[in-house]
Amino acid sequence: MKKVSFLLVGLSLLTLWACTPPPQAIQGNVFTSPNAGGQPVHGAKVIAQVGNRKVETSTGLDGSFALQIPGNAQTFSLTVIPPGGQGLAALTFEEVPLSAYRSPYGAASEMNIYLPAPLSRTLPGYPSRRGYLTGTVSLGGQPVVSSTPRNPNQLLDPPIPCEEGLVVFGGFRTVTTDASGRYQIPVVSTNNLYAASGSVWAGNYTGTDTGNCQSATEYYWSHFQYVPDAWVYLNESATQLDLALEAFDPQANHSRITTLQVTHDLSGLSRYNPDPNSPQWNAYSLSIPSFSHAIHSGEIELGQYYFLGETQKALRVYKIPSGATAQQITVSSVALRFQGNQLLDFSRAHHWRDGTNLNDPLTVQFLDTPKLTIDDGATLGTTPTLTWNPVTGAKVYMVSVYDGGGNLIWSGFTPQTSLSIPLPLTNGATYFWDVYTDDQTEMLDYIGMDPAALQARLYLDINHLVRLAYLQVSPVNQRRGELAQAFLKNLGHIPQGAYQKLLQNGYRESVSETRSFKVQ
Repeated sequence: MKKVSFLLVGLSLLTLWACTPPPQAIQGNVFTSPNAGGQPVHGAKVIAQVGNRKVETSTGLDGSFALQIPGNAQTFSLTVIPPGGQGLAALTFEEVPLSAYRSPYGAASEMNIYLPAPLSRTLPGYPSRRGYLTGTVSLGGQPVVSSTPRNPNQLLDPPIPCEEGLVVFGGFRTVTTDASGRYQIPVVSTNNLYAASGSVWAGNYTGTDTGNCQSATEYYWSHFQYVPDAWVYLNESATQLDLALEAFDPQANHSRITTLQVTHDLSGLSRYNPDPNSPQWNAYSLSIPSFSHAIHSGEIELGQYYFLGETQKALRVYKIPSGATAQQITVSSVALRFQGNQLLDFSRAHHWRDGTNLNDPLTVQFLDTPKLTIDDGATLGTTPTLTWNPVTGAKVYMVSVYDGGGNLIWSGFTPQTSLSIPLPLTNGATYFWDVYTDDQTEMLDYIGMDPAALQARLYLDINHLVRLAYLQVSPVNQRRGELAQAFLKNLGHIPQGAYQKLLQNGYRESVSETRSFKVQ
């Protein structure tokens, strides 16, 4: 009997061993964010967790890492903690699906993880080359004189409603005309180029629904001119381009201007009251149409439309030729909640129209904002668990923690509604935190995404929104603005995410209010 028992036990152990899959490897590389140079991070701590089991390693000189996790794991969580003293932020990715991470051939793919980092200094290389685009702006044969002359430090500031005599090159360099209606835009390249090209938009951003910029709820260009392709020679010379303005009016200029009907549906937003006649009024919504006018240039804002107690507006837009798909109208809509003069949270929706569907009306349904369940100013431990309410339609939540100056120190990505901070915070210090989500991005999309670019995309330029400039924002939003400005200066645009069927469906995103807590 004993021999039989031992035999059965042996067979059971053999069967168990045979059914236990061998450990599987996950590997990848850790770099600084691309805007900081994209350099390998040596000595970063990489922690993988499956259930209660943790495995840990450090990145090598080339930033690489490799870990072994249980062979039967379906998901894993990964935390990357950078070495101290370099200003890098930590990241956590929770419930990463292993099936999506592995290739169809059975081998695990590499993960490239970018840690947010301070902006790098300009590296030595080709000397910069400069040229100038210059000329006159006229309306009916008369020079157009700027109402708000700009200095060279305002070159990257976008057009603002109620300004006259604006000229924009490449979608982001903006100057104003002088007393003679003349403008000059400096164009610089550090890529050893001898010429640069970009589109030109010029005009008066003075159109309103009331004739008064102070009381208007609709702002748009009263006159404009668009040149798809202008070349500037970068040999310290000036290229001449004179611009004659025409009406930005669908009735007077129906061949180039049309309208797009936009409806706002705020029913999915909790705690939002957009009725200005209500004592509980605490929300605005607005839409900003932009023209993506050339493949080598950024977007031009075409107007700002505030839905003040209204649900529908007709937005004036550039008339893209019927059937054309190379140019697009972007409609970015924002619903935001405030208390007194303090901005709380906001939700944004992005939609696109081109020459195939520009006549189709658009209904904007906003994604609800995450509601934080820890009171502002709470006292928490050194590795607290942060919690919030779920958002219908959300894919993944990004919870971010910032120091007292608004600098990002950690971001975590999770499909759940809570996440613990994996590194000890400083006792006695005050931190800020918020939660972001959207209805398109999966966990695997976030791995390899530049978190600094994502932070820059979340910036809400409240000073640019003429009806809302009185609202106060948090230090976190100010830091995001600095990042956004840096991306515009270095790249000419802020990198966006890659989503499936983005142009067909658009996407929605929302950000919670920013709250503080103290560590004790």
